[in-house]
Amino acid sequence: MLQVLCLCLSLFSSDPVKVHSVCDVSQQFTFYMDGRFYRQYLKGQAVDARNWGSLSELNLSNVNLLVLTGGDRRIPYDEGAIQNIKRFLDSGGTVLIMADGTGESVPISPFLEEFGATLTQEKAVGPLTGLGALSDLEIEFRRGGAVQFTSEWSPLILDSKARSVLAERSVGQGTLIVGSRGLFGQKPDASDPINDHWVGQMLVDRAARKAIDPGIRHRVTWAEDSKHAGPLKIEFHDGTEQFADEIVEVYHEVRPHLLAITGVEPSPGMIQRLLILPTGGGGFSSGVCIAIGAWWGGFPDKRYPMVELISHEAGHSWVLPYPEPVWNEPIATWLGIQVGRRMGMPEAEATLQRQLRKGRKLDPDFSTLNPMAEDAKRDLVWAKSYYVFESLENKYGPGAMAKYFQKKREVLGPGRDGYTMDDCVAVWSLAVNEDLFPWFRSMAFDVDRARTDLPRP
Repeated sequence: MLQVLCLCLSLFSSDPVKVHSVCDVSQQFTFYMDGRFYRQYLKGQAVDARNWGSLSELNLSNVNLLVLTGGDRRIPYDEGAIQNIKRFLDSGGTVLIMADGTGESVPISPFLEEFGATLTQEKAVGPLTGLGALSDLEIEFRRGGAVQFTSEWSPLILDSKARSVLAERSVGQGTLIVGSRGLFGQKPDASDPINDHWVGQMLVDRAARKAIDPGIRHRVTWAEDSKHAGPLKIEFHDGTEQFADEIVEVYHEVRPHLLAITGVEPSPGMIQRLLILPTGGGGFSSGVCIAIGAWWGGFPDKRYPMVELISHEAGHSWVLPYPEPVWNEPIATWLGIQVGRRMGMPEAEATLQRQLRKGRKLDPDFSTLNPMAEDAKRDLVWAKSYYVFESLENKYGPGAMAKYFQKKREVLGPGRDGYTMDDCVAVWSLAVNEDLFPWFRSMAFDVDRARTDLPRP
């Protein structure tokens, strides 16, 4: 009986995790580093957290793996960040830096050069060959540059011209690993787990040399600085503070227009926080928090892209708690276009017409292709959505969209199980006091009044 009990306990017990990793998104935000790198290479072997705050202030005492990118030139690795990385290495931590040389300055380059590594613009040429423990493994490579290393470094992967693409060296009690970005996945949806058969194990083997206490909860570190603009909490760190005031100024310009277009306030509890992201690559919304890329579209020199982006991300807080079916993203951008129109920005109309032209190349009169189909192309979905909104505004407005938002708030009670396109057309019908199901079907939308429990107009 004792043997059986021991066997059962062994089946259900697991060794405590030996790796606490941090993927840094403070020097350069990417969706890939926001959890996707971890899921591709470390899931099941480590507990990961993201650092959204100033890297100089990140507590690394119970961390043994730090993952960094080359950074963005607008936010250099400041001296405080560099010293924190060095202290981490001295204490036994492992640092992975994924970067390539470019025509412009790469922020991490001065740190690397101090330790004998130089990012070059020489393109690495395949096939690649692993050395040592990687010698018998297949090495996949997208594209990137070779790296020059001094003799203190141990090459791990070479290109066909015997130039290093990945190498490591000891720094203090820790390990510094530097490799071309092309060795690792990059897609925001983590659908390209290249080299996952060796990357994770390589990192875990080295990181585990520094002991961590798995009993201490490993937490995400948020941006540590904030200010309030009315009820809105603006969050930023030392590097993004320089962008905060101008972005907030745009938000305050945009908000009254969104109120006018939708005819309602944001859904209760929404838009309480605005996070400044160190990127020009867009933003995201959780409803409560909208996150805005600090230099999106060339901001602050170019203003319309930021107007559209803030309107888009804020717009998601108007549609909740029932996200729009089919056109949840298009309706958010259409709101941004409308705001731009109201602000007299010619780029808004140009954006609308450009998308409509793309859609008409696929469906000239918007009557043939079903935008709800699984294989519906993005340009069709977006253009047909815009066409619907414009047509309804022209026939029942201006102000039709406001009637829709008002009616949606009125008829959709709390706790409803989903919101379908059939429900959506029913709400539109109630908003304009006309049965719109035939009109939507004339544009190939697969909608049916029998599939919704909402009343008729």
